[in-house]
Amino acid sequence: MITAVMRIGKWTGEKNGAAGSLGNFVQNPNEKGGIRKVLVILLDQQGEDYAFKDVDVEEFSENEKYLRRYLYRHGGSQGADITPTSKFAGDISKTFNNRIIRSLRDISEASAELGLSDDEQRTAQALHVAISTSAGAIEQRLLGRTKELEKREGAIVTLALLQDGGKHYIGDLQLFQKVLISKSKTKYYEKHGAKSLGRNANCSVCQTEQPEVYGFVNTYNFYTVDKPGFVTGGFKQQDAWKNYPVCLQCACNLELGKRYLNENLNFRFYGFKYLLIPKFFNNERMEEVLDILEGDLADRADKFIKAGFKQEYINRLTDAENEIFELFSRKEDYVSFDLVFYREKQAAFNILLHVEDVLPSRFRKLFETKARLDEIDIFKREVSSKDGKRLLIFNFGVLRNFFPYESKTRSFDEHFLDLVGKIFSLKPIDYHFVVRAIVKKLRSGYVDSPQVRLDCLSGYLLLNYLADLKILSKGGERMEIKPIADLQGAFWTEDMDVLGKVDAFFQAHIGFFDLAAKKTCFLIGVLVQMLLDIQQLKYKTSKPPFRSKLQGLRLTENIVKRLSYAAQNKLEEYDKNYYRKLEALIAQYMIAAGPKWSCTNDEISFHFTLGMNMAGLFKSRKDEEGDEQSDE
Repeated sequence: MITAVMRIGKWTGEKNGAAGSLGNFVQNPNEKGGIRKVLVILLDQQGEDYAFKDVDVEEFSENEKYLRRYLYRHGGSQGADITPTSKFAGDISKTFNNRIIRSLRDISEASAELGLSDDEQRTAQALHVAISTSAGAIEQRLLGRTKELEKREGAIVTLALLQDGGKHYIGDLQLFQKVLISKSKTKYYEKHGAKSLGRNANCSVCQTEQPEVYGFVNTYNFYTVDKPGFVTGGFKQQDAWKNYPVCLQCACNLELGKRYLNENLNFRFYGFKYLLIPKFFNNERMEEVLDILEGDLADRADKFIKAGFKQEYINRLTDAENEIFELFSRKEDYVSFDLVFYREKQAAFNILLHVEDVLPSRFRKLFETKARLDEIDIFKREVSSKDGKRLLIFNFGVLRNFFPYESKTRSFDEHFLDLVGKIFSLKPIDYHFVVRAIVKKLRSGYVDSPQVRLDCLSGYLLLNYLADLKILSKGGERMEIKPIADLQGAFWTEDMDVLGKVDAFFQAHIGFFDLAAKKTCFLIGVLVQMLLDIQQLKYKTSKPPFRSKLQGLRLTENIVKRLSYAAQNKLEEYDKNYYRKLEALIAQYMIAAGPKWSCTNDEISFHFTLGMNMAGLFKSRKDEEGDEQSDE
């Protein structure tokens, strides 16, 4: 991962003219957005001295040229920034006194150590004197100009010198360029009261010998030496460079790479953030792939936002507006990707999941499997809204539905991310674990019948997706499950009786109906739903009496068998038993299943509920119209 970030940083540095120069250290103060204005404190040169003139308000720009002018780089949270350019954080007086004045003071006091020439040292001293002596006037003028800002409009504060007939920002002055480079470099080897610097040693990133390597390079804050236990070499922090030596150029490239990833390849995924880090097999392909990213993402984001439930939306695999996986599924395997799911807390970068080396062909497989299942008639026909918009398509939201974030004290985030990683890596996923999660969701939503219907079919879709990827396992062994097939057109006509429909259904769905016991549970679920529909009409209620017998979908073999007998008796009692062929078939499968079913209770509950929610497939028009005729 680190090497990939470094290579991206080197590429973007060469492309933008930042490689080996000042651009390595300049930061964009607007990384989190919101900054729109620049408050520029103008100092007029008067011989070798400077005097305060005014405060200008300018439009902020993220153009590289303007970022060089501002020369911003964040310092300590309690101290000044590296240069006298700072973000205005609500209190302009504090920003001016604690950031701008303090930054100039620090530079003036350490000018010799920073490598400034005699003239530059005098200039640094003169600037500090000019700002300090006019502090009251500058502060008042800043307060006045901030009132011109719109509500919640962010700004930065910086300096500019009026000299030689022109306006020179701090980024135009070699003095501040030297300060930025010197101070920025120091952070790589001075920290925690120790200095960790090795000479004539190999860099762990570029694998070449360098004049200097540093021990405190921490591009992402998952590596730390603030405690002795993290340090090799006798637990001495000054020897940290032996643990993770990084040269100056690699450290700079890592920062550029991190910035590029944050700005271009940083996405959201069902409540999480992730970085998509491309890793190239040769340098020739790097520019091609990164140009695709820069050129296509904005256009694709706009299209997906406008697409709604059109085909572009259906093809998505995640909830990211600028779906990136599908874009790269079309490419050849000359690049692979790392997916780094992370959480940032108090400046710490916590990696939640790291999926390595996902090839475009892997993305293609995920999308091809999705596309096939999205076209299966059972999912297209059975779950649809009145306005024609599809409600059931496969994406990772289907998985998230069964492993949700419920509250700060109750979350299935860990399980969700673990399964996401296994899907992208095509690693085995335990079948019973998934079924258990689906059934738990069905039971919790049982009071809301329409939602249970959607959840039930979503669970079945998820199982088929994992089965098609051949990653479902049982008892440590991968399951060989025949892919679900489309039902034939004749299935949807009145020409096929209930027995023909049941046979056609089981043939098309044979992968998850491989046991007589599962077929029995499914058909009893169908029969029970037929009864519930009749009771709903009879009693004009959404909660017919027989629902109370379903034990909240906590079903066992004995309970399901009792439900079968009870449903048949109730249909006879109502003199509305149109389903004797179905009941005879249930009896046949029950005999074939034997006295002790090999299904778990979760499987029994799932297949029964699936039958209830697919009962409409086996109804004839006469049943729906209430025609009191037998199906015999």
